[in-house]
Amino acid sequence: MKTLLLILGVVAFVYLEPGYTTNCFTCTTWTLSCREFEKCPPDKGTCFKRWNSTGIAIRRRYTRGCAAACPNPVGNEKVFCCVTDNCNK
Repeated sequence: MKTLLLILGVVAFVYLEPGYTTNCFTCTTWTLSCREFEKCPPDKGTCFKRWNSTGIAIRRRYTRGCAAACPNPVGNEKVFCCVTDNCNK
C-alpha cells in the first residue's frame, strides 16, 4: 500500500504542472473573428472580450485577451470576463 502511494505521488509530481495558467483567445486589434489564443501569465488569469455596443450586432468588432482583472468598459463598450480556458470566444 505504501509503495502504491509513493508511486502515485511521484507520478503526480512529474506530470502535473507547478502552476495552472488560463488559455485565452487573443486579438489585439478590433476584429470580427479571433482564432489565436495564448497561455496567460500566472498574474493575468482572467480572459476578457470587449466590444462596442452601438450599431448593428453583425458589425460588432471585438478585442480579446488576458488581464489581471476584468477591464472597465470605456464609453459605449461592453466587457465580458471569465476564468476558464478559451471562454472568451
